[in-house]
Amino acid sequence: MSDREQAIERWSALATVGIALLLGVFAMNDVPVGIFQDDGHYLILARAIADGEGYRYTNLPGAPAATHFPPGFPLLLAPVWWIAPNFPANVAWFKLVNVALLPAAALAIRALARRGAGLSAPLASALAVVSVATVPVLFLNGLLFSETAFIAALCALLLWSDRLFAAEQAPSARAAFVIGVGIGALALLRTLGVALLPAVVAPLLWRRQWRAAGLATGGALALLIPWQVWASMHANAVPAAIAGGYGGYGAWLITAWREGGLAFATAVVAENVRGLLIPLTLFGLSDAPSVLKGVSVVALLLLAGAGAWSLRRRAPAAILFLVPYGALLLVWPFPPDRFLWPLWPVVLILLVRGVTHVNAAEPPRALRIGASLAAAALGVAFLAWHARTWPTRSWEQGERGNARMGLAAAGVAASLPRDGLVASDQDAMVHLYAKRPAVPLLALTAVQHVRTRTDAEVAAQLSGVLDAYRPRWVIVGERESLRAAQALTRAGRLRLAGADTSGVLLYDVVR
Repeated sequence: MSDREQAIERWSALATVGIALLLGVFAMNDVPVGIFQDDGHYLILARAIADGEGYRYTNLPGAPAATHFPPGFPLLLAPVWWIAPNFPANVAWFKLVNVALLPAAALAIRALARRGAGLSAPLASALAVVSVATVPVLFLNGLLFSETAFIAALCALLLWSDRLFAAEQAPSARAAFVIGVGIGALALLRTLGVALLPAVVAPLLWRRQWRAAGLATGGALALLIPWQVWASMHANAVPAAIAGGYGGYGAWLITAWREGGLAFATAVVAENVRGLLIPLTLFGLSDAPSVLKGVSVVALLLLAGAGAWSLRRRAPAAILFLVPYGALLLVWPFPPDRFLWPLWPVVLILLVRGVTHVNAAEPPRALRIGASLAAAALGVAFLAWHARTWPTRSWEQGERGNARMGLAAAGVAASLPRDGLVASDQDAMVHLYAKRPAVPLLALTAVQHVRTRTDAEVAAQLSGVLDAYRPRWVIVGERESLRAAQALTRAGRLRLAGADTSGVLLYDVVR
């Protein structure tokens, strides 16, 4: 590499870090923690770890063992509780974690694009910046979510995995085991990260590198088995009524699939296929005519497919990873967007690589022109939509609405006597900001991914919470919780006791 090339390499990498850091600061906001439940739970679990109480939900009576989230992200947050233990004054410190992680994610994306996909240094840097500047990535980075850490770890592991296969000889025992440990750590950060294991093991098995495949599997299981043992030991740590928000996924999913049968499975896949069209929003196409949407989807698939084909030998793990991960996205009864956005940098790499591959392969002139025009049109649409969206910060509207409701619920809870338990649909914020135990009302169920639950169903779930925990008050802010509370009021189990100006309602539990 010449001195000029080294300078370009160095300065483009520095520019990537600097711009990503500025974007992280731009994405940071003053929204409270707990507005989407998951972020509040991460913080509660991190505090339990920092205080030496173990991996437990200290917001619930009895501090049951936590099995819903793998412990990776809470472990990452726990040291911040030692540095800044006073809540909510320390919220900014926690949000700085994701600010610091965004440059790390950008560098990992750049390395994957540069070394994994063979893009030039300036192009790899531009792609990394575009990846982390995409609105959903900024939105998630501004919250206390694990996506930014997952993107950084995933891209680094994809590159590392593919470098194992670049050599003709089998990887060393140490390298195979360590990559397995890395995959295990990735799955402890976000469960679907386990999809990388078959993507790494399959090429090793294809090459008859049995020892390396076994060591990689063993390295992953060395981390995953203890977690699964913990989750199995405490599978019934929380009542069934709140298992969708606090319990493990295993029984929750099995029950949903068994009770729903083929009709439910079909509905989940259909709903998730529609959900996978959400990237069209980034091109300003969410309200476009169906024909234009269809043409855009075909163009994106063809370009990404061309990119995947061109990288099939150079980056087999990165390409194979998309298969099990994509299959899980289709069958998981949850909106796929939060699982989709961590893949966005990989998708962008495939799109850019697809354009360069089509032009380098010397196809028919019409095909080359068509691919270039499609890529240019999509690029312009992407930039135009972001140019309109960035200045408005419109992605924060929903979170600020949730924040107002959550803080109002916490204010109502703080005014109540301390000798009774509160149940609320804002349980994380009630616990954090009112500093009192709180249990949830309507934990997530699989069926609500495909249809609206009936009044009888939500009332039965709320009844289960009242039976399990016997709270003294119920604080309601969300529409579905209100339907459940009204049904139980008619049944004589609840009695309306007051209303906050924000629309939060307080109910007494009738004994």
